[in-house]
Amino acid sequence: MVKPERRTRADVVAAIAIAAVIAVTAGLVWLTSDARATISRPAATAVPPLATATAVPSSLRQLWTAHSPKTSAPLVVAASVVTGDGHTVEGRDPVSGSPVWSYGRTNLELCGVSWVYQYAVAVYPDSRGCGQVSTIDAKTGKRGPARTAYADPEVRLSSDGTAVLSAGDSRLELWRSDMVRMLSYGSVDAKIKPGTPASPLCRLTSAAASSSAVSVLEACPNEEDLRLTLLRPSDEEDTPELKYVTQSGVSVDSDARVVAVSDTATAVYVPTPKPAVTIVDETGATIQTTPLPKPASPNATMSRAGDLFTWWTGDSLMVFSAKELQYKYTVTPAGANIPIGPATEMAGRLLVPVTGGYDVFDPDSGKGDRHIPVPRPPSADPVVPAVAGSTVVEQRGDELVALG
Repeated sequence: MVKPERRTRADVVAAIAIAAVIAVTAGLVWLTSDARATISRPAATAVPPLATATAVPSSLRQLWTAHSPKTSAPLVVAASVVTGDGHTVEGRDPVSGSPVWSYGRTNLELCGVSWVYQYAVAVYPDSRGCGQVSTIDAKTGKRGPARTAYADPEVRLSSDGTAVLSAGDSRLELWRSDMVRMLSYGSVDAKIKPGTPASPLCRLTSAAASSSAVSVLEACPNEEDLRLTLLRPSDEEDTPELKYVTQSGVSVDSDARVVAVSDTATAVYVPTPKPAVTIVDETGATIQTTPLPKPASPNATMSRAGDLFTWWTGDSLMVFSAKELQYKYTVTPAGANIPIGPATEMAGRLLVPVTGGYDVFDPDSGKGDRHIPVPRPPSADPVVPAVAGSTVVEQRGDELVALG
């Protein structure tokens, strides 16, 4: 008969030691985990929808300000004004500026903030670049879909409200509202498929997107001129449909940039041989060219205003139709009132920020209506406006300013 095994003192000590190691390891994992570093404070109640403004106000005064260096334009998402600062994204009441929800990562600083449908989109870095993405439902402050992927150390975020473009120097991605990747282009961190390059062939200098197309300017090795690449999603997200359009006479170190993208057209600013905005269709053919009297500012900025794209060139505002990017008119300086940023739409009128406040225009004809005084400190940064109900919100450099 086999004698039953007996626990010895050494067995007990070993078991205790193993348990202690497991507990310490689990504790260290928790202490350094993203979950522990995440602080989510949803709204106490769902944010009520905004009432659409029925008229442009006769006067505007400052209501509140907030530091928001991680946004490049005001983000009005599902009735919340979204700000990004340091580690934290906040949804604010448009009238009071009080935070109604917040989301943050104490161990990571934001790469940037964007939006899609009812979600604020917060992008954080990790060892693979700015590719950790969390969405927050701006109605409730609760977390939505998330994703993580390889990305550049710095990315530029933009959105038409239906898809988010994240573009770096070597790689870009287009995301749906559920954070599924619709399209990717550029370098990869591992060879996933035969023939897929592990490093970029070209440097991505400027990009813009709609929900169905991406256009990017590329500076390629041994090429003196920039290349415009037109991308469209295909069955495989990493093998999009491609169309290359050489920008003859536009050097790789020029200030050329993609201004805007519609479903079928791309607006491109070229500074040489003479400054102009060209409209390129999906086949790569140039269908329109609008000359500029002088080169655009390095801070030139585009915005969507209703059915229009508006592009601030530095002291004027070019206006295009959103559907086919057809040029409509230019708002030029009028006396002391010089355009200082792109436009927004309010109650069927076009609001253009100028040095002394806002000039109001008919969006179809470009005919001026009236002027609303707004005192502002002088700044080299553009003033980028948006509308939240009856509140006008401005991005002035790193600051967000609400007017009502």
